[in-house]
Amino acid sequence: MIFETPRLIARRFAPRDLTDFVSMRSDPEVARFQGWESFSEDDGRRFIDDLAGKEPGQPGWFQFALEDKATRSFAGDCGLNIHADDGRLARIGYTLARAFWNRGLATEAVAGLAAYAFERFPIHRITASVDPRNVASCRVLEKAGFVKEGHFRQSEWFKGAWADDAIYARLR
Repeated sequence: MIFETPRLIARRFAPRDLTDFVSMRSDPEVARFQGWESFSEDDGRRFIDDLAGKEPGQPGWFQFALEDKATRSFAGDCGLNIHADDGRLARIGYTLARAFWNRGLATEAVAGLAAYAFERFPIHRITASVDPRNVASCRVLEKAGFVKEGHFRQSEWFKGAWADDAIYARLR
């Protein structure tokens, strides 16, 4: 375990997560506002293998597997990207399997990740980028203490069309 919340354990990915991880990322509803179109078992295996040599707090992305405490099942993942050129700046991302939606777990994961990052590392500012059409994700960030700082119209070429990008941030 790396950090925990009342209902989630954030830990390293393990080989046992592969099937559930690939299933989550292959779900079209889960992938709708994410950067991937498809996700194969080979993609999942490479993803988990690449993380094995990384440590939280190093520059770049580190992904945490999220485990539901009650069922001990894989619930999703969240990531922390510490900027390589300034370790006081970071970005987060998060994804939950559809079976875990609408229970407040995403908010719990984001708030827990932010608390962990601020406590363990000299991070001053954490940002998140979200498609503003993803109203549920915007609410997650707001409930976790993030403030919407900007809305950039048609600023991202996303899945074959121009999309808006909203930037949220939370300060230490």
